[in-house]
Amino acid sequence: MKITVFGQALIHRPVVWTKEMRALAHGADAVICNFEGCLPTKGLWPMKRKTVHAAHPDAPGMLADLGVTHLSIANNHVWDYGHAGILSTRAAIERAGLVAAGAGISATEAASAVIRNGVALLAVDAGPTPDWAIANDGPGVNAVRISRKLGLPAKILTELIAISRESGDAERRAKRQAIGYDAADTSASFHGLLLEENDRVTEIWQADQADVEQLVTHIRTTRALADCVMVSLHYHTWASDWSQAPDWLSQLCSTLLDAGADGVICTGPPVAIPTEIQGAKVYAPGLGNLVFHTARGATYDRLQIPVWQGTALQFENGIWTAHPIEVLR
Repeated sequence: MKITVFGQALIHRPVVWTKEMRALAHGADAVICNFEGCLPTKGLWPMKRKTVHAAHPDAPGMLADLGVTHLSIANNHVWDYGHAGILSTRAAIERAGLVAAGAGISATEAASAVIRNGVALLAVDAGPTPDWAIANDGPGVNAVRISRKLGLPAKILTELIAISRESGDAERRAKRQAIGYDAADTSASFHGLLLEENDRVTEIWQADQADVEQLVTHIRTTRALADCVMVSLHYHTWASDWSQAPDWLSQLCSTLLDAGADGVICTGPPVAIPTEIQGAKVYAPGLGNLVFHTARGATYDRLQIPVWQGTALQFENGIWTAHPIEVLR
């Protein structure tokens, strides 16, 4: 079996694939990519005011021409044009002959694996994602919700709690919880930021346990249906150093690999993060880009952020290898 994995594809105009990219995709049983965008039908409008990515209408066809078979659409741009945009994006991808995972008409469809040529793809968005964009009885993405607390030494924690009381924030929060506007939570907080005692100042990120358990269940179920199970995970809760994997991600992906996934392939940061190959399994905390039609290219260059160097993975003869690639701009 041969599998090729690329990073995220942000496509606003026609592309010409390089010989290197075509060689990596050639002859593969499965070629996996994250589709970073939305394919809205006429009459839809964006749900936000900045960083809206309506992809080129023929973007799925361009990816199919490269040889892509599986697309993850669990990310923060598939819902740029609302619920209808999610459905039109999935439909356009399927019309192009590709399978799409990670978003759909219901939580069941969004969380289900898509399987082609013995390769299963599960896809999940680790956000931050607005509640309305997470699939439930209606359309949305398959999500693992990530929460944040600020760990503080006792003295600082006590001072912030006192300020919260004096400013009226604590009273306002308690009243909202009593009425039912917000979920009951006894954690200390400071104007919306949850606090926890710690011996040093640190951010504490945590994946929602119920969401993780559901994803683990889907991995185990899919394990019996496919020769290879890949999990695509998209996230924007990055480490302060974009070139490093955040701690919460490494912990989560270890759980998913232990559950039976053959690989966890991540996108979100626009830069490549070193891949870890563990025998026949692979953990890629950040593949970077395949195509990156960004309006911020000059800014990235000025700040020397390496968005034009991505990573492609290849599985062949039972071995994973990582290949640096030049990103299309």
